[in-house]
Amino acid sequence: MSNHVGVIAEDDSDVEVVGELIKKIVPEKRYTISSFVGHGCGKIQGKCFQWAGILKTKGCSTLILLHDLDERILAELDFELCHALAQCSIPKHIVVIPIREIEAWLLSDNLAIKKAMNLGKNVPRIADPQSDANPKRRLGEIIYLRSGKTKRYLNSAHNRKIAAELDLANVRRCTSFLSLENFVLENIK
Repeated sequence: MSNHVGVIAEDDSDVEVVGELIKKIVPEKRYTISSFVGHGCGKIQGKCFQWAGILKTKGCSTLILLHDLDERILAELDFELCHALAQCSIPKHIVVIPIREIEAWLLSDNLAIKKAMNLGKNVPRIADPQSDANPKRRLGEIIYLRSGKTKRYLNSAHNRKIAAELDLANVRRCTSFLSLENFVLENIK
């Protein structure tokens, strides 16, 4: 059985990261992804209900709405996004809010960063990636310094590569990832 998953996210690289993570969570399952991206977080809350309806007409049976926390308050953002999807036409849906940014999930696995970016120097393990105030910037700094200042990080080009190398045991250190993993296990059959 093939699953058609709808993803609403801030940008294409977020959709790609989710796709790579689904492959790791349920490697034996077949699925396709259709998506809408807000090109930042501004449009997502206002458009997610409409976009969910369109994704339903495209055959999506599950929906993942991904929105970085950034500087917001988790409970407030979760309430607002859940409220925006309250009457969602796709009954199997979830709001996933990576703490700070989805790049914190990528920071959770130092070996994945080293391998994906082909870095000569070891990448330090970050004890609590979700506590970093700016994971995207931190990832850029690590890649630049560990490459001997020869590589520049670009989320649109590199997030998917890093996600493809992630070990789920490391990503699970990010509590905000666990709801996505559980949702995928329960709903992609």
